Amino acid sequence: MALKDFENGLKWDVPFNRDMPIPFVKHCGRPLLTKENYHEVFDMTSDLTPEEAASPFARYFAMGPACPSPENRLATEIGQEIDPSQAFTVEEYVNAMDKPNSCDLLTGYCVMPNGVGFAQMTTITPGCTAEVMCNFLDHFNPPGDLYYKSWFPGAHFCHYPGAAVEDVGYGVCYVRFLDGLTEKDVGMPIPGKYDKYCCGITGANVRHWPLHQPDRDPICIIELCYYRQLPDAYETRVTFWIGQEFHDGKATMHLPDGKPVTLDLVRSLCLHGVWETNTLMRNVMAFWKDCQD
Repeated sequence: MALKDFENGLKWDVPFNRDMPIPFVKHCGRPLLTKENYHEVFDMTSDLTPEEAASPFARYFAMGPACPSPENRLATEIGQEIDPSQAFTVEEYVNAMDKPNSCDLLTGYCVMPNGVGFAQMTTITPGCTAEVMCNFLDHFNPPGDLYYKSWFPGAHFCHYPGAAVEDVGYGVCYVRFLDGLTEKDVGMPIPGKYDKYCCGITGANVRHWPLHQPDRDPICIIELCYYRQLPDAYETRVTFWIGQEFHDGKATMHLPDGKPVTLDLVRSLCLHGVWETNTLMRNVMAFWKDCQD
C-alpha cells in the first residue's frame, strides 16, 4: 500500500440528528495530505499552537486525559484478555448488540482463532442527556486542532477531513478513514428491535500507517461505534476488528504481513480507545457545567 493509495477514499461523514445526537470529529479544515505535502507531519506535535493556547477552550486540553473507570482499567490490563469465545465477528454484530439487556461484553480484548484482533470498550457517562450532548456539538468550537487535541491530550495531533495523526497506542500513525459505515451497512434498525436506547451507529474501514513509514503496508481495521441514550446516562461502545475490512456486508481478511495480530497490539488499541472516549465524555460534561455557571 504505497503513499499514493491513501490519497483516495471517502470522508467519514456523521449525520447530526438533534433527537438522537452522536459525537463527531470537527477537523482542522486543512486539505487532506498528499504525497507532495506529507512532509508536514514530520514536525507535527500535540502541543498547542499560540492561537489554540490563547483560546478559552484550552482549559479542556490542560485538564489532561481523564482516567477511565476501575472496570475499564482492569479490563485493559496485561493478562486480562477475554476468552476468544466472548468475541464476535462483524457479521454477528447486530445479533451481539441488539438483544434484550444489550450486549453482554462491555470492555475486553483478544485474538480470535482466525488471527484477527478483537477489542471492545464501553464508556457510560451518568447525567449526559441528549440536551447535554447537543450543547457540546453545537457550541464546543475551539480553533485549529484544539477540538481533537483536547479529545486525548498528548495523543491526538491533528484531524483532517477523513484522516488523522495520532498515537493510537502502538505508535504515532497516519490514520485514514476510507469508508463510512452506518447502521444500514450492518443491518441494524435505529432504535434497535430490542435495544430501544440505541440512538446511532457510526464506523469506518480504517488504515493505520506508521507516521514515518508511509510506504509500508497499513494495519487494516474495522471500527464500529454504538451509541445509547439511556434515561440517566449516555453510553458509547466502540468495537475494533484488527486485520479486516468490511464491504458489502462481509469482512475480508487483511492480516498484517499475513500473520495473526499480536495480543500486545490489540491491547494497546483497546487501551487507547478507553482513554480517548472517557476523555471526550469528560469534556462533554465539563463543558455543560461551564455553560451553566
